[in-house]
Amino acid sequence: MTAHASSCTYTWDQGAATELGARHEQQDRWGLFQSSDPQGLLAILADGMGGHLEGALGAQIVIDEAQQLVQTPGAWPDPDPLAGLEQLCLRMHEAINRQSETARSTIVMVWLEGDQAYWLNVGDSRLYHFRAGERLMRTRDHSAVQLLMDLGEIDESEMATHPAQNRLYRCLGGDTLPKPDLGQLTIQPGDLLALCSDGVWEHITEPELWDAARANDLTAAAATLTTQAVQRGGATADNATLLLLRAIPAAGRRTPWLQRLSASFASLLNGDRR
Repeated sequence: MTAHASSCTYTWDQGAATELGARHEQQDRWGLFQSSDPQGLLAILADGMGGHLEGALGAQIVIDEAQQLVQTPGAWPDPDPLAGLEQLCLRMHEAINRQSETARSTIVMVWLEGDQAYWLNVGDSRLYHFRAGERLMRTRDHSAVQLLMDLGEIDESEMATHPAQNRLYRCLGGDTLPKPDLGQLTIQPGDLLALCSDGVWEHITEPELWDAARANDLTAAAATLTTQAVQRGGATADNATLLLLRAIPAAGRRTPWLQRLSASFASLLNGDRR
């Protein structure tokens, strides 16, 4: 995938963590994959929908399809980043349907290149973009409660606890073709991107996300926040997964990128998939 040329190149500090919560199965999956072009990086999070028997399978297919496409030279279907993400989304949807009649998954992913971040989401896993403590954007959930908020029936603060919170009208898998939301962000030094499943955003506030990431190593911050999420969820706590990324100008990088990326892969491959 080739993005538009930019005047600034970033590397990305990263940290991720996942917790089982009170569920008997881990249905969240995440990945961080560098393309054959060393300038491109894909961050992705999928949440298998718990109301379906094969939610974990659906989420794993999403991650597998992303990894295969990103790391195969010349495999991207379109040179335009947003068109490429949309075609990857369709490929994931079709792969789920080939392997299962019941598997479903949400998806949120962001392609990072230069000072641009191209994102796509389907469902209620979220991407947040923070700068200097302020939320610049978050993806919209494809859910009943998001529609209620858009209509002014409830406040955003009420979304997490509303009885209809888990009712989604878009997902990957099933008879209906996915209709993703897509967008593009311009990144500045110090910007924070957070990808999370609903098990995180239901219980962790936006100021808590920013403050934890500012005060800690991102791996420690992600671990602290996912632990807090499942503790607050109590006996009904969902799987909680969080991926944090902070933009660092390439000239200011202290830790070798490939070393951190290898650690990310090790975390993904060795993580608990109960």
